[in-house]
Amino acid sequence: MAARMTSKTANNPLPGRRSSLPTPDCRPRLESNDTVEAVPPPYSEQDRIWDAAGQTLPKHISEAPKLIAIMGPTGTGKSTFISKLAAREMKIGHNLSSCTEEVEEVPCKVGDQHVILVDTPGFNDTNRTDTEILTALADWMKSSYQGDMLLSGIIYLHAISDTRMTHSNLQNLRMFRKLCGDHNLKNVILATTKWSVTPLVDAERREKDLTSETGFWRTMMAAGSVVRRFENSAKSAKDLVEEILDARQTFVPTIQKEVVEGVKLADTQAGAFIEETIALLQKKHDEEKQALWEELQRAKKEHNRTMQEALQDERQRLDKRMADREEEQRQLHMTTNEALQLRIKKLEEAYVEEEQNAQEFIEFQSKLPKRDKNKVKLGFWHLSWRCQICKKKAELEGHWMCPDCGHVQENIH
Repeated sequence: MAARMTSKTANNPLPGRRSSLPTPDCRPRLESNDTVEAVPPPYSEQDRIWDAAGQTLPKHISEAPKLIAIMGPTGTGKSTFISKLAAREMKIGHNLSSCTEEVEEVPCKVGDQHVILVDTPGFNDTNRTDTEILTALADWMKSSYQGDMLLSGIIYLHAISDTRMTHSNLQNLRMFRKLCGDHNLKNVILATTKWSVTPLVDAERREKDLTSETGFWRTMMAAGSVVRRFENSAKSAKDLVEEILDARQTFVPTIQKEVVEGVKLADTQAGAFIEETIALLQKKHDEEKQALWEELQRAKKEHNRTMQEALQDERQRLDKRMADREEEQRQLHMTTNEALQLRIKKLEEAYVEEEQNAQEFIEFQSKLPKRDKNKVKLGFWHLSWRCQICKKKAELEGHWMCPDCGHVQENIH
């Protein structure tokens, strides 16, 4: 991998960095008969991460753990990648819903080096808006910087099983470049996943499409990114991480530099990209609404009541999507405190819903015959499924269409 920029020794450090100069010894001199209590070592950011994982940061290591972010769209295998190296089990999704909703730090050991792998949620998520995900990433970037923890590299995952570069994948890639900054792309490994579930001929053709002169990754490769394959094994994951460790460099992504310097979220490059996307979607919604209104007028002239009702329902769904976009735009301009209060509110609502589901499960289980009670496990029980688009619940399983918005999906246990 190409040489990486070093920010630890930069001539113009960002605000908030701790000085590398030794502080003068201002402690009072001790007389021979004086005693002093032992002062425990400071509790570092690395200690916090190891404690959260139920482990203890080894004190004999000569250098701080290396920080590597795992990024990419939902469903590309970020949690699977980390599970190959982590000492604990990761939650892995097997359908279109994201199983990573927050930034999660996972300590592990690769060879003799202690590493912290950072599991990040993908954009265009099933449960959270892009603004909420950007806020979570920005908060983590700021706190990790203030804790003297800089990234050594980023592994960006892409599922080779995808038959084409979808709109969601393309939006994730564009957002990633805004977050990282083109000048930092030399610190990035572009790794393809899911080779074992894709015919080799198809996978190699898609890989060639990504890396060709007109491919989606060509500009990133020209800026220093390298392309690798993740073959769903511990050895493959270890090889990718070691490639980053061998460079022995750290860097500051664009979003991290922006939030540390006090740039408002909406004014960051990533925030501006989200706002631009919302504006385009609102324009599209306005056009669709006008087309619906014209169709509705024709249906009224033809006295087609069934068509009128269908168009009214579609108009309501469109209004709901527009309202959601306006709310997301409002969130983008929130202050830090307002964003925190909103997050707390959503967490409280999620907790209440989880408690209700648990209570319904208990009531359901109590009505089962004794021979069936042991067959039902709470972790695999779903009283109802939630539509990935409009979030409406429906007591339907298998391949089904949402009765509210018409989105077709499949629920997998």
